[in-house]
Parts: sequence; C-alpha cells; structure tokens
Amino acid sequence: MDKDDYRAQPASAGTASGGPRPDHAQRLVRTWSGLGRQLVPLIGENGFGALFGRSLRLVVPVYGWLSLDPSRKTSATLLAGLEADLAAVDADTATAANEELTSTFTRQLGALIGAGLTARLLAESTAGDEQQQNQQEHK
Repeated sequence: MDKDDYRAQPASAGTASGGPRPDHAQRLVRTWSGLGRQLVPLIGENGFGALFGRSLRLVVPVYGWLSLDPSRKTSATLLAGLEADLAAVDADTATAANEELTSTFTRQLGALIGAGLTARLLAESTAGDEQQQNQQEHK
C-alpha cells in the first residue's frame, strides 16, 4: 500500500451526481478536505471515518437532514455526503450545521490526541486552504 492511499480525496471525488454544488457547500467542505489531508496520515482512513461518523451522529439530532450512511467509510465518501447535505439547504443553515459539526469533531479529536496538537492541525489545514484559494485567485 502506497503512502498516498491514506490521503483524503477531494470531496467531489465521491459525489454520485457529479454535478455542480452550491458554492457554500464547496467552501465549507474544503476545510474538511484540508483537515482530512492532515489527519488521515496520522490516524488512518478508518480513524478519520470513525471520528467523523461519531461527530455526525452527535449533531444529527439537531440537524436531522444530515445523512448517516454506514456504507460511507472513506474520507472521500464521507465528505461527498456532507457536501451533498450542505448543498441541499440554504447557506445560513449549512453554515450553522457545519460549525456545530466542526466543533463536535474538534472536541472529539482533542480528547483523542490532545488540545494542543488538535489546534495545530486545525491551523495548518486552514492555512493550507487559504494558500490554495490565494493561488487560484491569482491565476
């Protein structure tokens, strides 16, 4: 198995329809993709999936339109499902649900690897997203 097998795939890699998604969903999932690229090499694809799935199960009672699909096991399919769910609602609702999911995921991750490392990984994934966005804007 190659080391690249553990990297999170882009969120659009697993979309069933392959069609365009509203900008708000793409923007929100972009941060998750960066976080996946940071975490999958550390905790594995299954670890990321378990942590994400647990976080999702904790927020579904509040945001019942988020889908829980046990067949989604890879980061790519998990994030594709999240993107589809976020795209199906308005931007404000999607942002609120995403913030709650991110907060829950961060707490779960902090309990697993510690608050300091969690903060560093989140900062690195956010910085990577900003660099990528700046590069695209300059093209």
